[in-house]
Amino acid sequence: MRCKIYKGGRIVQSWNKTFQNNSTEDIDIYAKKYLLNLQDEYNFVYISFLLNSMGQGAIDGCEAGDFLNHSVDLQSVSHISVDKKWSCYASFIEIKWAKNLFEGTGLDFLYSPFVVLNEFIAGQKPRSSPVLYLLNCQDFFILSVYKQGHLLFGAFFKTQSDDIFISSEPEEVEHWNTEKAQDNVESLISLDEQNVSNSHMEELTSLDDLSDIGDLSSEDSFSDVENTRVLGKFGQDFDKDISETDSDVELYGRDILVYKFLRSSMDEFYKNPLYRSEFIEEIVVFDNYEITSDIISTIESELLMDVEIHKVDIADKMCDMAIKEVFG
Repeated sequence: MRCKIYKGGRIVQSWNKTFQNNSTEDIDIYAKKYLLNLQDEYNFVYISFLLNSMGQGAIDGCEAGDFLNHSVDLQSVSHISVDKKWSCYASFIEIKWAKNLFEGTGLDFLYSPFVVLNEFIAGQKPRSSPVLYLLNCQDFFILSVYKQGHLLFGAFFKTQSDDIFISSEPEEVEHWNTEKAQDNVESLISLDEQNVSNSHMEELTSLDDLSDIGDLSSEDSFSDVENTRVLGKFGQDFDKDISETDSDVELYGRDILVYKFLRSSMDEFYKNPLYRSEFIEEIVVFDNYEITSDIISTIESELLMDVEIHKVDIADKMCDMAIKEVFG
C-alpha cells in the first residue's frame, strides 16, 4: 500500500505499508483496519486499486461492433473509451470483486492496468513505427501494441494464482458471465478527464456492511516504510538445471511463462486478420517487479527484437493519477 499526504498543493509525506499475513481468510482484513484508522485520522482519504484479475482487456475501437468483433459481450462488461480511439473493459463480476475487497472502507478509484500503461507511454518520446509495450507486475503482466499513440492490440496474463485474494463465494465466481451491472461503476473506473470519455454504465447493487474487524495493532504506524520483496538474481540459461533459491526458481518459471505468452500474443497479432498488424522491431518494458537478463537475451535472440527497460513504480503513479483526478 502506497500512502501520500497531499496538503497545500504538494505532497508533504509518503510511505509504504505492507501486510504479510498469508491466511486466505484475513490477508485483506488488516489492510482494511489500517485504512479505517487512516480515515479516522484524516479528513479526506481517497482509496485507489489496480484491477489485477482476469475478465478484462483492451481493444482497438470504441463502437459496439468493435467489441462484437473481439467477442466481448457488452452486456457483461463496463468499458471506457480512451482518446476516442481504443477501449478498455472489465466484467461486472471483476468490478464487484474489487469493490467487495474494500467493503467497509469504500473504493474511490479502480484503475485498469491498460490505463496505467498508457500513462507511462505518454511520458515517452513519440514513435512512428509499431512498438510492443509490456507492463510487468508481480502477479500479472499486460501487453499492448501501439502505433503513433493508438492501441492496436491488448492482452492480460496472470502469472500467479488469484486464490488468496478471492473474497466472493465460489458459486459467485463461477457465474461471472451472468453477473449484472453494478452500482457506482463510473466513480470506480477513473481516467484522465482530458483524454477519456466514460461510456454509459448501469448502477451497482449495494453490499452488506463489513463485519467487525477489531482494533488495529498498536505496532502499526502511518509513517513506516517497509521493503518486503527481496529477489535473488537468477542468471541461468533456460535449459540449465534449476538448483537455486525459491526466489530464483520463481523467476525462472515466470520468465518462461512471460516468454510463452509474449510469443503467442505476437503470433495472434500477426496472423489474425482482425488486427492491423505491422512488423514490430522493438519492445519497451515498464518493469514494476523483476525481469531478468535471461528473458531479455531470449527475446533479442529468438524474436530478433530490441528491448528497452524502464523501472517504474505503479503504486506511485496511481497515487499521482488519483491526486490529479481529485485536485486537477
